[in-house]
Parts: sequence; structure tokens; C-alpha cells
Amino acid sequence: MIIDTSKTIAYKCSSCGAFQFINISLFEMSSKKESSFTCRCNGSSLVIAREGLNDYRIVIPCIGCGTDHIYLFGRKELVSGEIHVLNCPKTGMQQCFIGNDEDVREKLDSLEKEFDELIDTLGYDNYFVNTQVMFDSLNIIHDIAEKGNLFCECGNNDIELLLLSDKIYLRCKKCPACKIIYASTNEHLKNNLQTKHILLVDDGQSLDIKTNESIVKKRDGK
Repeated sequence: MIIDTSKTIAYKCSSCGAFQFINISLFEMSSKKESSFTCRCNGSSLVIAREGLNDYRIVIPCIGCGTDHIYLFGRKELVSGEIHVLNCPKTGMQQCFIGNDEDVREKLDSLEKEFDELIDTLGYDNYFVNTQVMFDSLNIIHDIAEKGNLFCECGNNDIELLLLSDKIYLRCKKCPACKIIYASTNEHLKNNLQTKHILLVDDGQSLDIKTNESIVKKRDGK
């Protein structure tokens, strides 16, 4: 019986948003008290530390909530052929994959393929400044609305949503209240992930939007 002791870790950098691949063996992990792996952008690092003889602590800086998350693994878990998917406990965002190299890369290829197919189907590939951030931000707004936390100060729940190349524009259908959600950088995504409620208010400002510059969607809060 052959046991593959080498593992691939792919984690989503909290700075640049790209997945960083780390190849490491359990022997290497066992021989060091602590190992640090820095993303190629130098913006974040994943840390693996040995806990006793057979356990490991993995610390990942999270792009979702802006904090570090700690995950504990036993040696048997890491040796198994199972692929481990680590989610941010606050936002649910998938931020790390651990397993055999082929399995991890196939998992990420599958996720990226699904995303590319969605973009092609909707025809958004050349529209947004950052398509991934835009779609993640839209999902965040959808989840907030589903929980009943998207509303206007006038009490109306009939909200119109317009997509611009770098932002999401929410406006009330019954009063001048509106809200702009920026969605073109990973910093915007961090802020959006921390948002739990969205309130539209009339602050006397309006956004001049040409019809051909936006994709209009209607969001019924019911």
C-alpha cells in the first residue's frame, strides 16, 4: 500500500484575492515547529504549526471577514485521500482547499468553469471592472434581502437594482432614497461581506445613469 504524504494547499489571498498554491509533505510539516507561506503578492501568509506529535494548526487570513481563522487537523485526516474545504465561519466563503494535488486543482478548475459559464451565459464578461467581485457582491445583497434586511426608510420594499461596471445602485421605486454598493476591488468585497443590513435613504444625491450604461434588475423585497 502506497500512502502519498505530499499535500497541496490552495488558499485565497486576503490581499489580492487570487488562490495561492502550496505543496508540502507531512514529513516537512512534522520537522518544523512552524512554517509560513507568503502569497506571491506579499500581501498575506498562511501559517502551519505543529501541535503535539500528531496535530497541526493552520492559520489563514480571511478575505471574507478580515480576521485570521484557525483550523486544527490530525495527521490521519491529512493523510486521507479526502479533499478538505475550509469555509469562513462568518460568511461561508470557501477560502482554502487541502488534499492531493490533482484533486485540489480539479476542484478549483470546476469552480472557475462554473463561474466562466455563468459569465458567458449572462454576457457580462467584458462589462464589469472585476466580474468576480461583482458577482460575489450581488450574492451578498441577495442574501441580505432574503433575510429581510434590505429596506428603504419610507417602508417600501420594492427596490430596483442597477448594475454598473464598478458598482451596484439600489433605489426605491416609491421615493428618492438610494444606496450605492461599490464592487470593483477586493477591498470593496471585504466591506460588502461585513455588511448585514442595507438601508436606502434620501440624502439629496442622485446618480445620473444612462439606460445603455446599466443592467437593470428589480428586487421585490417580499
